[in-house]
Amino acid sequence: MAKGRSPMTDVEDRLRKLRSLGVHKGTAHLKPAPPARRRYPVEDLVAGRVVENEAGAFYLVEETFPLHHAHGAPTLGDLLACPCDVPARLARDPAIADMDYRRAAFLDIETIGLAGGTGTVAFMVGLGFYEDDALRVEQYFMRDFPEEPAMLTALARRLDEMDWLVSFNGRGFDLPILTTRFIMNRMPPRLADAPHLDLLFPARRLWKSRLESCRLSALEKAILGFYRDQADVPGYLVPQIYFDYLRTGDAREIARVFYHNLYDIVSLAALAGHMCRLLHAPDTATAVPGEDLLRAAALLEQAGDAARAEAAYRRAIASPLSPEAREEALHHLAVLLKRQGRRDEAREIWRALAEARYGADVAALVELAKDCEHRQRDYAAALAYTEQALARVQAWPPGAQKTRALAELQRRAERLRGKALAGGGAA
Repeated sequence: MAKGRSPMTDVEDRLRKLRSLGVHKGTAHLKPAPPARRRYPVEDLVAGRVVENEAGAFYLVEETFPLHHAHGAPTLGDLLACPCDVPARLARDPAIADMDYRRAAFLDIETIGLAGGTGTVAFMVGLGFYEDDALRVEQYFMRDFPEEPAMLTALARRLDEMDWLVSFNGRGFDLPILTTRFIMNRMPPRLADAPHLDLLFPARRLWKSRLESCRLSALEKAILGFYRDQADVPGYLVPQIYFDYLRTGDAREIARVFYHNLYDIVSLAALAGHMCRLLHAPDTATAVPGEDLLRAAALLEQAGDAARAEAAYRRAIASPLSPEAREEALHHLAVLLKRQGRRDEAREIWRALAEARYGADVAALVELAKDCEHRQRDYAAALAYTEQALARVQAWPPGAQKTRALAELQRRAERLRGKALAGGGAA
């Protein structure tokens, strides 16, 4: 304290300094508290019901779509018109051929993160299944983390009624996360080893060559002809929307997540139906691009279904195609016919390819040379086809492919010259 100053003077000076800094005594100068944020509970925005079981409570939303419901061009009943050996070919899993569509679970989940792992929780699980004359969709939703055991308990009971799964990238994302969540809640995983048709992989085989993206949202527009309305939300925003809902209690954006998940499930059923109808009856497919028929034919050929593969190749060839795609279809059809012992039909296709001088003309000339050498024993004709192939390869740009092709053709030509000089085969 300065000499000659009273203690009260020092206190008054300090109070003046505090007031100059905005500090005031009492509560008279405090601003009133902001009004309480209005809550928008999910129960008021999304029609559903609270379900209680021995593990607690969760929120369940149910929707039903008749089989004649059109989801873009396909209807939801299209899948049921195909025998189960068709999705078995799509999945490359023979076990699906013995399954029942009405015991298939169409699965899609929404999570708090997109990376996976033990810390990723599925806060919403969408499950679709055929029941009576409809596709029924159930959406299991936990309004907060403590509701996860109740949600999984109910989900497990429903999954116990199912025998196999249909998903889109479910093998790599949805099913591993659900399996982890069951284990973390000390519950046996459901359908972890069940037959599984993951549509992502056949979708890539069918459409990767002509579409920029094979995401489900892209296939809805390009393949199904279905467009979502403005109620939808991009998938990458879903985790943040859920965290905002937990923080504020405002479910207005969560209602959009329900819409997003619902139509993911419906699109699964429609896309599976479209794919299976394309493979089941390619010769009667309408309004299908020729390139899709070509990819379907290759998929059928890989699955060992030669009859349908041939029908798809022929339908593709009869459709508008680029020269490169048409050449590819003709070449694969000829190879398929050759494997079936229908060499005369195959030879006619190879002759047409060789005369057209497409990019596959060299392969066609080689096949004609093989036919002359091994089947007709006409070594002179085989040599003539080989020399034509050599001349065309010489026009290729430099590179390893040209070097390799020239070496193979030169070896073939030398062998055929030897056979021709030995007097074997026709002159």
